[in-house]
Amino acid sequence: MKVKIFPVNPFQMNSYVYYCENTGEGMIIDPGFYTKYEQDDLIGFLNSHKIRIKYIVNTHGHIDHVLGNAFAVEQFRVPNYIHRDDLFLYERAEHQGLLYGIQVSKMPPVSDFINENNTFRLGNNEIKVLHTPGHSPGGICLCDRAEKVIFCGDLIFRLSIGRTDLPGGDYDTIINTIKEKIFGIFDDDYTLLPGHMESTTVGYERENNPFLR
Repeated sequence: MKVKIFPVNPFQMNSYVYYCENTGEGMIIDPGFYTKYEQDDLIGFLNSHKIRIKYIVNTHGHIDHVLGNAFAVEQFRVPNYIHRDDLFLYERAEHQGLLYGIQVSKMPPVSDFINENNTFRLGNNEIKVLHTPGHSPGGICLCDRAEKVIFCGDLIFRLSIGRTDLPGGDYDTIINTIKEKIFGIFDDDYTLLPGHMESTTVGYERENNPFLR
């Protein structure tokens, strides 16, 4: 399995392509591709590596993570997924854009809602959904145990945690979620791939994150 990171849009959000080298099957996690350059960069990468996108998954519904949903759904014609509890954010993406002075395309309909223990398959690998509220009510993480990687959206960052001052955010919830769903389940050597900034590990955050001691 391979990961390609695309820092995109005005928020410098990490969009990910996660793909199987053997089968060419891939998924886009948080399609934030906003400009024509960003969109062409994605398409060029997929074509050059012969990757066929099977799924589009949003870790949550904040504007920076859904800016490219309309483009991605139209381009790849594959199902797109989000947790039901973040539908209210997803459906108000155009309004969120107005608050930041950003024009946002109308969000395409959600193909299906995902929840705890749903799985996606790429090649022989299973990517499991964890419901991880706190940054938003419907926040999710995606975990591939075989590769020991967790796509964690804006739940946790290197030496930090996701904001809780946005609609639906809650500080106590995000702390409990990280401790129970991340620290309580996964070993220290799991890599955390967040929605912003660089990657980190469960062990490093368990030991050093000032919000979680």
